[in-house]
Amino acid sequence: MDGESRTVKSLKNAGVNVFFLIIQTILGFWSRKVFYDYLGSEVLGLDTTAASLLNFLNIAESGVGMAVAYFLYTPFYEKDTMKINDLVSLQGWIYRRIAGFILVASFIMMGLFPWIFKDIQIPLWYAYATFTVLLIGNMLGYFVNYRQSVLAADQKQYKVVKVTQASSIAFKVFLILYLPYASHPFLCYLGTTLLGYVIGSIWLNYVLKEEYPWLKSSLKSGKELMEEYPDMFKKIKQLFVHKIGGFVILQCTPLIMYSFSSLTVIAYYGNYLAITDKAKSIMQQAFASTGAAVGNLVASKDKDKMLSVFWELVDSRMCFSTALVMTLALVTEPFISVWLSPDYLLGRGVLYLILVNIWLVLNRTPIDNFKDGFGLFQDVWAPAAESIINLSVAVVCGSFMGIKGVLMGGVASYVVIVYGWKPLFLWKNGFMRNYYSTFLKPFSYRIIVVFILLLMIIPLSGILRFESTSLMEVIIITFIIGIMSTGLVYVVFSALFSGMKSFNDRLKMLIFK
Repeated sequence: MDGESRTVKSLKNAGVNVFFLIIQTILGFWSRKVFYDYLGSEVLGLDTTAASLLNFLNIAESGVGMAVAYFLYTPFYEKDTMKINDLVSLQGWIYRRIAGFILVASFIMMGLFPWIFKDIQIPLWYAYATFTVLLIGNMLGYFVNYRQSVLAADQKQYKVVKVTQASSIAFKVFLILYLPYASHPFLCYLGTTLLGYVIGSIWLNYVLKEEYPWLKSSLKSGKELMEEYPDMFKKIKQLFVHKIGGFVILQCTPLIMYSFSSLTVIAYYGNYLAITDKAKSIMQQAFASTGAAVGNLVASKDKDKMLSVFWELVDSRMCFSTALVMTLALVTEPFISVWLSPDYLLGRGVLYLILVNIWLVLNRTPIDNFKDGFGLFQDVWAPAAESIINLSVAVVCGSFMGIKGVLMGGVASYVVIVYGWKPLFLWKNGFMRNYYSTFLKPFSYRIIVVFILLLMIIPLSGILRFESTSLMEVIIITFIIGIMSTGLVYVVFSALFSGMKSFNDRLKMLIFK
């Protein structure tokens, strides 16, 4: 347990996350082409389907990892290694039981493969082999790699990312280079994937041993530890309900979208997501480690410091997410026109609704982080309400407005639950400060400023309208517009908001140190 500050650890996590995300994105375009050529679209589709089936079974884990992380924050802050060992042992004991359930369910599911994959044009054993390899990788997480939770709680998730991403990239590059010469490409693909899981697991546990030589887990004492930490099971049940709500929205929204449009429109919509989701992911990874930092801060019980950091996180995220949305609003359609064709555009209305959803997703994180850091999971009705609002608005508006109406479902649920209820709940049970003066009023002021900034997109889209037949030209113009948007929003936020000023002071301190 070193003495690095929360900020330094956050920056390490952000740097490593963004670096590997960019490498994986570039590598993904290259590998996809090679895999299509030498494995075929059916094998790639099978891999995606098998992973989806396994993800469905993994919903049984929902809540355990987050609950353990919540309970680990305080002992890490207090450097209580004995309690950390107890909590990791309890996690391992719970994970073994979940793994047993997933194994039984997997065998039952494999019995249905002749029906599930009745229309595939490749041998059925491909499905069994692919699912089995993915299942082995999954089981390593439950039986061996579960101790990585201590790295996340200690704000050293970047060490996990280095191991998992470096091994993934190494084996993916090997596949790209070797597949054209392999006599049995499918077996080579599966064997390399399995080897990657095993080596990654060995490497990760070596890192854990080097980083925490005192870390020991005793799974036999799990039952006794459950009685010692009764709140753990309570938090797990609450978090499970929260996770189910998100799962329902994620799985049902595409189905609703398809019911009010066509496969062609869905494909065009996917082109927008291919651009906007990558940009969103880069920003999410840049701020990915703030959850553990907030948990560690909450463990200090310094409410004034927490509130200051909350606004610092809100303002910095809001600043860069607003600049990102402004840039995407101006360059997404020109990019699609050059990348594919102007015929693939769905109109500004769809683009703007996609970007509103992205902005709302990106800026909910500080609220969620502090809510999780305080362990406030008891509002189990909230995810159900969020799902009902999302799906109801999506169905009603979708019947009149098509894909735009479906996208409005996400906006409505975020506004009512994420930005309406959750801050009120957090202020009442976590910060325990005056909700109106310390949240609603300052947050509303920020929303008004963001709205005015985003309104500038309309005249700018006319002024900066450009025609290009070169992808490189679009990329260069995107870079220029991104710099201009970021500079504008950064200056405005730095001049108006205290949280952004604190963020700037923190950056200056780090640079001078």
